[in-house]
Amino acid sequence: MKKLLYFSTLLCLLVSCKQEKQQTLSPEALEIKNTILKQKELFDAPGIAFGMIVNDTIAYADAHGVKSRDTKEPLTTSSLFHMASVSKPFVATAIVQLMEQGKIDLDEKLTHYLPYFKMADERYKDITIKHMLTHTSGIPNIDDYEWDKPEYDDGAVERYARSQKAFKLDFTPGEKYSYSNPAFDILCDVIAKVSGITFEAYMKKNIFEPIGMKNSTFFKPEAPKDLATQPHVLGDSLQIVVSKIYPYNRRHAGSSTLHSNVEDMLLWARVYLNKGSINDKQIFSKESYDLLTSVHSPEGQRKVCLSWFLGKMNNSEIYNHSGGDIGYATFFGFMPEHKSAVVMMTNIDGFWASNNSASILKNLLFNDTIKPKTPIHYKLKDYILKDGIEKVKEIYYAEQQKNPQDYYVDANYLDNLGYWLIDRKHPKEALDVFLFLVEVEPDYAGWVSSAADAYKELDSIDLAIQWHKKALKIDSSYQYAKEEIERLSKKRLNK
Repeated sequence: MKKLLYFSTLLCLLVSCKQEKQQTLSPEALEIKNTILKQKELFDAPGIAFGMIVNDTIAYADAHGVKSRDTKEPLTTSSLFHMASVSKPFVATAIVQLMEQGKIDLDEKLTHYLPYFKMADERYKDITIKHMLTHTSGIPNIDDYEWDKPEYDDGAVERYARSQKAFKLDFTPGEKYSYSNPAFDILCDVIAKVSGITFEAYMKKNIFEPIGMKNSTFFKPEAPKDLATQPHVLGDSLQIVVSKIYPYNRRHAGSSTLHSNVEDMLLWARVYLNKGSINDKQIFSKESYDLLTSVHSPEGQRKVCLSWFLGKMNNSEIYNHSGGDIGYATFFGFMPEHKSAVVMMTNIDGFWASNNSASILKNLLFNDTIKPKTPIHYKLKDYILKDGIEKVKEIYYAEQQKNPQDYYVDANYLDNLGYWLIDRKHPKEALDVFLFLVEVEPDYAGWVSSAADAYKELDSIDLAIQWHKKALKIDSSYQYAKEEIERLSKKRLNK
């Protein structure tokens, strides 16, 4: 493939420099930029940073939009994003480094390194380090990361490891795959104990500094304030706003708290594309690379390596991890066969970072003319409160007729819009959306029950019960409707 040229001066702020930068874009790089800008518009994203290596050459590295809609400060390729679960392969890399030093055995039990680790289930004694790295430990996932109650002290990860004693395993260790954020948080304590320094200090000394990732950190207070971005979420009026909560809590360092930028993540890509080496430094051995990129999950389950997920793109392997937390969505993937890698980070949650990254990769590597699309509710959200349901219907049907489409026009996304409205205390408009949804697909019980949920929010208990009963007439096995009828009937009796 023809090598892509993308030269830019990152600190250039003058208009003339920006115009010159435009002229340096190759046709392929310009196509990448236009795709990113289109998705930024369709998702209403404040900012997107994107980097790509193709055939061992940096094909694109740029940032578009703002760090915060409050300050309007522009993004650059140095701007730091909360990387969410893209943190996990860094944890796995650290574990393998310690394995090379003889300080960790992947097949050793977790309790060997953390004797105080206990769960309310004797099977926990069989959890190995490899189980934790491959999401086969059975340690249950969590919903509440307590981002609103962040911990910053050095003892946070040990306290979290000790806090598992009230929980039972979801299954026998090694039996199957089930994604577990807590497993990676607990591994931070393992790294700290065997290395003798904090997890964050270990990562800085043994990964970030040797690679040259000068602005990356797992410890948010160390992140340069002038590079920081702000998380954005859907506000009460369905407009994108800066989140009041920042997704950081030191007890969840390993699963979620990496802060990085395009520049540093492209160096990280180099390490994996070179099987552990960069700038004549061996971050980990080639044997460890093979271990990190080998599938370790049970046969027939999702293909999980040591933290990496293994997928296929046009019959070529892509090792990848996505991330999503309050106000952020990220993706990182690399393809050894093509000496290619991609990183995308956005400061809004819900953005389809993995889909958009994959589309750009396919277009460039395989000449697949794939046009990434956005769920239709991202457009409809701008009209439902301002213009009402008739305008929503008009836009929905108009988009449905377009060819090619910018949006995925599907009933599921109307349902999403309705629950966005319920969650933000707009039950009347939610009901309008759900009733339209029933018009679109009248024979699906789920949409009928969605309308019932809106009636419940409007405190119309009798109507809610009636609509759940309608759902059962469509599908007599629909368990949610049965359970809601029972709950609502009890609520009515207690009034």
